[in-house]
Amino acid sequence: MPQLYKSSLFYTILVGLIAWACVNPITDFVQVDSTSFTTIEADISDDAALSKVRLTSSSNRLTSQFSLPISKATVSVTDQNGVKTAFTEGIPTGTYYPSAGFKGAVGSSYKLAVKLLTGQTYESAVETMKAVPEIENLITRFETLEQYPKVDVRRAGFSVYLDFKDFQSEGDFYLWNWKHFEKIRLCATCTDGGRYDFKKLDCVQPRFPTDAILNYMCDGNCWDISTNNDLNVFSDVLTNGQRVVGRQVARIPFDNWTPYYFRLEQRSITRSAFDFYQSLISQIQSSGSLFDVPAETRFSLNIKSLTNPAEKVIGIFNVFSVRKKIFIVDRSKNIPIGELPIIPIIPGETYACPPGSVGCQDKVPCIESNTRTKITPEGWVF
Repeated sequence: MPQLYKSSLFYTILVGLIAWACVNPITDFVQVDSTSFTTIEADISDDAALSKVRLTSSSNRLTSQFSLPISKATVSVTDQNGVKTAFTEGIPTGTYYPSAGFKGAVGSSYKLAVKLLTGQTYESAVETMKAVPEIENLITRFETLEQYPKVDVRRAGFSVYLDFKDFQSEGDFYLWNWKHFEKIRLCATCTDGGRYDFKKLDCVQPRFPTDAILNYMCDGNCWDISTNNDLNVFSDVLTNGQRVVGRQVARIPFDNWTPYYFRLEQRSITRSAFDFYQSLISQIQSSGSLFDVPAETRFSLNIKSLTNPAEKVIGIFNVFSVRKKIFIVDRSKNIPIGELPIIPIIPGETYACPPGSVGCQDKVPCIESNTRTKITPEGWVF
């Protein structure tokens, strides 16, 4: 199956907007006896850093992108031995994390339970974690997509292919994710003549906007984080027990000559998760957009409401094993003559304190988020 591209909002919107129900196609859906949809985005992994539950409340129409975090809920996961692990709310609001040291185990089964302050309770089906094979090999190949002009950043890039050995057991399903970390010098950009407020940690716009753009240096190490904006899943139904060779899992942009830090995840997902993602892929193929996906493909396969069985719950309880591998891609080798990177130009000026000024600040903090971190990435060698 070729790699399919969609909105970069996928992982923040996917479980907030996508769901499943066996009904006829409709253009929109209004939640009955409620003013919003509850979204439950739950991950249990054998990598301790990946286990979390995210709860949000969205508009009562699926076409809306607006959602709010659900705070102060009671969240827990119980394994096949009856061992219950409580998840505690952290940052960002509405995201719940297990106690330190918790991680899933291959062969173990898990059930999710959620109770909101409003009294609404939700429960998942029991899902069992399956083992995942190691990533055996990875290669990159410079390729051009001729449907795009040379000035389009999508045209030239490095396609990433991997090999792995599928297990002999039947019914294995896979998903690939990746992250790129890039060290940055500038941590804030204020447009329209704005200035950075070091108390609010944000730009403050002037009363009379201008065309001026001011950039502010970071006060220490800082990395921007980018992730895949595609959905890539695979079933071993036709390759059971065989070595899978040359599976495309990513495309790296040719936007500089510099080395590219690339961290790949290979996940072994459950049948429920595979069916959920596969139904989305099929709809995107026919409709072309995440927001055009028919409503009947958007409701959860394995999470239900106990207080109101008729409620349409959005989300997925995803139990998976994962293997990671870090690669540094050399983007200066094997480039055809005439091919040049499209290096983004940062407009504006870099702010610096005037000479002799007292108490002036001109460097801003690196604020932790899903797209930025001051923590040195694993395996960083630059």
